[in-house]
Amino acid sequence: MKTSKLYILLLSTLAFASCTKEMTEGLDEVNVSVVTSETVTAEGSIITVKKETPVEFSFAGEPDFITFYSGELGHQYIYRQRVENEESDIVSSKLKFNIYQEGTSYAESTGRYTNCIDVFYAFSDPENGVEGFPGLSKDNFDADSTLVVDFWKAGKWKEICPKAEYDNLGTNITVAKSCELDVKDFVGKNLVIAIAYNKEERPNPSVNGKNATTQLKYYFDSMNIENLLRNNNVTHQYAGEFMFTALNFNHENLYNQSIKDDDKGYKGNDWTSVSSYLPDDLAYGTVTANVSGMWNMNNVANGGFYIHSTGSAYSWKTAWLVSDPIKITSCEPDQGVSIKNLSQDIRSYSYTYENVGTYRATFLITNANYKHDDSQVYTVVVNVTD
Repeated sequence: MKTSKLYILLLSTLAFASCTKEMTEGLDEVNVSVVTSETVTAEGSIITVKKETPVEFSFAGEPDFITFYSGELGHQYIYRQRVENEESDIVSSKLKFNIYQEGTSYAESTGRYTNCIDVFYAFSDPENGVEGFPGLSKDNFDADSTLVVDFWKAGKWKEICPKAEYDNLGTNITVAKSCELDVKDFVGKNLVIAIAYNKEERPNPSVNGKNATTQLKYYFDSMNIENLLRNNNVTHQYAGEFMFTALNFNHENLYNQSIKDDDKGYKGNDWTSVSSYLPDDLAYGTVTANVSGMWNMNNVANGGFYIHSTGSAYSWKTAWLVSDPIKITSCEPDQGVSIKNLSQDIRSYSYTYENVGTYRATFLITNANYKHDDSQVYTVVVNVTD
């Protein structure tokens, strides 16, 4: 092997003002090169490599920080600050998510119907007589809970998938049900997503003389809006950007029942053992543990969240999750990978491209401390072949 003296195209140098040499020293000697071999060749600023073959980049000088952008979708340097797509650039826009359950399903005919989930949407289009969801106050639970239920009873929430399709869901992510909604026509129309858990407020079937039944646990995975652009790029806006608000029905009564009092004969309920995990705001709060009938939003930034089950010996719960109006054109900025910081001494970095294509591999190199803050951007074209 040899190191090609490849002077990778310097796209830009972002040097901050300085008045002494000391404040700018450190990047003058920095260089990025590629280790060439029989399978990795260099011609000018273009690298050619077969797919699934590692490309090794080596670094000279003393940079403090190095961030790598591979040039693949979601990892392009030029889109690192992009947070919104132009509407005219969007070819298609789809809301996508996977859903699965934990627990045993029973059909409606048994009197122990366990399907407790609905996923709705609403949008505003006054010119065509479509009324949008007016939004939650987030400080008046009685008004907000009445609003979402009345909107449902009036038939204004629209189903993303028919309820019957959730009757017998898979019990792990590999067999989850995939749901999809075309939302391209809803750009600028106040799209709102709502998820209802036991919207009918059905009691445990044991109340009606049937066998006591566990209320199911539901998992949502990878909920996001995926936009396909004219340049074939794909951007994602995950559910963490939807600004969901939980509505926990009957929370005051459930909390009061959770307080054990031997003198009064109060035995507690399924919240008793997890009382330390209950949110301060019982009306609108979410949790970070397993609490029956409450939403756990720990992984919502990646589109994942769930609502925990209720054991067969306890009262069934009702809860909603309602988004703010969603800006469909929004997207996540492309991400780089930090490959060096001040505590590391990195002299090389290897990356493998799995797919054929042409990529602009970019290194953002920075020296930053109290005396100076300089940056340089190095880019090389990587042509990946079969």
